[in-house]
Amino acid sequence: MVYADILLIFAAMKNAVITGSSRGLGKAIALRLADEGYHVHLSARGEAELQEVTQCIEKGGKGKANYRVVDFGKTAEVSAYAQSLTGDLVSIDVLVNNVGIYQLDDVTGGLAHLDQQMAVNFHAPVALTQGLMERLTVQKHGHIFNIASVVNREPRASAASYSMAKAAFFAYHRLLHQQLKPIGVKVTAFLPASVNTSSWDGIEAPKHQFIQPEDIADLLVTILNSKAGTVVSEIDLTTLHPDY
Repeated sequence: MVYADILLIFAAMKNAVITGSSRGLGKAIALRLADEGYHVHLSARGEAELQEVTQCIEKGGKGKANYRVVDFGKTAEVSAYAQSLTGDLVSIDVLVNNVGIYQLDDVTGGLAHLDQQMAVNFHAPVALTQGLMERLTVQKHGHIFNIASVVNREPRASAASYSMAKAAFFAYHRLLHQQLKPIGVKVTAFLPASVNTSSWDGIEAPKHQFIQPEDIADLLVTILNSKAGTVVSEIDLTTLHPDY
């Protein structure tokens, strides 16, 4: 295969940008989209884990992968990442705003983690999406998936800062959905309860009754492959276990 043929293959391949894709839900989504033949663009803080996911995808032989180490707590790094994506990619077909952190605090004891929660769970996805906005509006197609939370339905008093940051992000999601739909860009939010990821490692919990990340990844692909006229705004996902 000559170099020109390789360039044509990459140009024809659809691009999916997935944040927080070194493990957990982001990793599951990346692997699933790679199986669908996407060129997935991974990002997170852990380079070793990103390399592992990239190698796994490349061995699979269906999709392609590359990664960039990004600290999503730093808006300047997120904006620089967005700029690099628009410079490198012909089109941005899928954006999954998955990166996030969860910490416990409450309004009576003090919002100890509010700045960090806002930085990662709100400012980061907003900065990335806004950095890609011109490309999305010009190409007039694409699908943004926002990983929101069950706390968007019922704020959690034991995770006040998290609830506040996710509330701001969910408001941004709804604005995106309203404003981008008329130009052909779809925007969908997932509102999951507890998901069985590595964040539960070492904790006694009924993880077999949790939402499995592969189920969300499969659902995302189903929505992505829906007809052009179908737009899914938001989906609630609950667990079998009533306490989680």
